[in-house]
Amino acid sequence: MNRWLMITIVSGGVSLTAALPAAAETPLSFHRAREIILSGNAGLKSTETETNAARAGVKQANTFLDPEIGVELEKFGVNEIEASVGQTIELGGKRKFRTEAAQKEVDAVVNAGKITRLELETEIVRRFIPIVTTTHKLAVLDSILKITQSTRDQIQHRVDVGGAKATDLIRIEIDIEQLQLERDELMRENAQARMKFASLGNRQDTALMNVEGELNSKSEIPDLASLQEAIEENPVLAAYLIEQQHLETELKQLRADVVPDLNLSAGYIRNNEDNSNSPTFGMSMSIPLFNRNTAARKQTELKYKATGERRENALRLLMADIQNIYSQIETIDHRLQSLQSSIVPKAQRVYEMLQEYYNAGKAGFLDLAEAQAEMLRLSLELLDIQQERAEKLTDLMQMTATNIQIVK
Repeated sequence: MNRWLMITIVSGGVSLTAALPAAAETPLSFHRAREIILSGNAGLKSTETETNAARAGVKQANTFLDPEIGVELEKFGVNEIEASVGQTIELGGKRKFRTEAAQKEVDAVVNAGKITRLELETEIVRRFIPIVTTTHKLAVLDSILKITQSTRDQIQHRVDVGGAKATDLIRIEIDIEQLQLERDELMRENAQARMKFASLGNRQDTALMNVEGELNSKSEIPDLASLQEAIEENPVLAAYLIEQQHLETELKQLRADVVPDLNLSAGYIRNNEDNSNSPTFGMSMSIPLFNRNTAARKQTELKYKATGERRENALRLLMADIQNIYSQIETIDHRLQSLQSSIVPKAQRVYEMLQEYYNAGKAGFLDLAEAQAEMLRLSLELLDIQQERAEKLTDLMQMTATNIQIVK
C-alpha cells in the first residue's frame, strides 16, 4: 500500500496543512491572508494620505489672489489720510493652469499607489510560492521515508533468515538518515518562507505564518498579443505619460506667466489742510520686455521629449522581457507535460518492479536504491519546475498588470 502513496502525492497534490508545525494555529487561506496584508500595509495607507493631500492642493491652486488694503497717514493723519483697496487679476489662464498642474500631481500620486499595490500583490504571490513548494516536497519525502522504512523492515527480516546481506541493511539505514536530514532542511526552508511571508503584514502576525493554499498548476498562459496590449496599462509606463502631461501643463503655465497680471486699486484721500476729499483709481501691469520664459520653455520641451524617449525605451525592454518569459513558460510547460505524463510514472513503475525483484532475490540492493533516488529526484524536479512556472507567471503579472490566477 505504501508504494502507491508516492503516486497520489505527485499526481493529485497534498494539503498544505500537512507541513504546519505541531503547535500551529488554525490554517489561514491564502486569499484571506492577502486581504489582511493589503488592508494593513503602511505603504498603501500612506498613498491614500498623499492622495488626500494632493487633492487639497487642487482646491488651494484654484483659489483667487487675496485683495490688498492699505492706509497711509501723513503726520499721523494731521495733514492727509489715504485708504485704498487693491486687487490683482491673473490673466492668461494662470489660475486654470495652476489648478491643472495640481490635478496632475493627484494623478501622479494615484498612479504611484497603483504601482505600490501591484508590487505588493506580486510580492505576496512570490513569497507564497516557496511555501507551497516546500510543503509538497515535505510530503514527497515523508512518503519516501515510509516506503524506505518499510523496505528496511523487509531487509531486516531477510538478513535475520540469511536471505540478504547485512550491508544492505546498513545502506538503507544510511539512506533513511540522509532522507531525514533532507527533510529537516526542508522544514527549516518552509519555516523561513512562512516567516518571510508573514513579514508582509503590518507586523509579523502569527496567523499569517499558517497560510495555506494551492498553486493553480493548470492556469493557462494569456496569449502573447493580449499581454502586449495589456502592457500599455502598466502603471510604470503610465507614470511616464502622466509626467509628460505634467510637463505640458508646466509649459502652458510658462506661456501664461508671460502675460502680465492686471493690478487694480481704488481708494480715498482726505486732505485736512484743504478740507477736501478725493476718490482714487489706479491700474498697472508689468511689461514683459526682458523675461518671456524662453529658456524655461525650451527646457520644459526638452524634458518632455526626454520623458517620451525614456518611455519608449522602457516599453521596448518590457516587450522583450515578456517575449522571453513567454518563451520560457512554453518550454517549462513542455517539460512539465513530459514529467507528469511519462517520465515520473515510468520512474515510479521501475522502482515498484525493482522492489518486487529485490524481494524475490532477483535484483540487488544498489539497483533498488538507485531507482528510489531517481524517483525522488524526478518528483522534486517536478515541484521545482512548477515553482519556476508560477514565478514566471508572477513576473508577467507585474509587467503587464494582468490578473493571472496563479493561486487557486
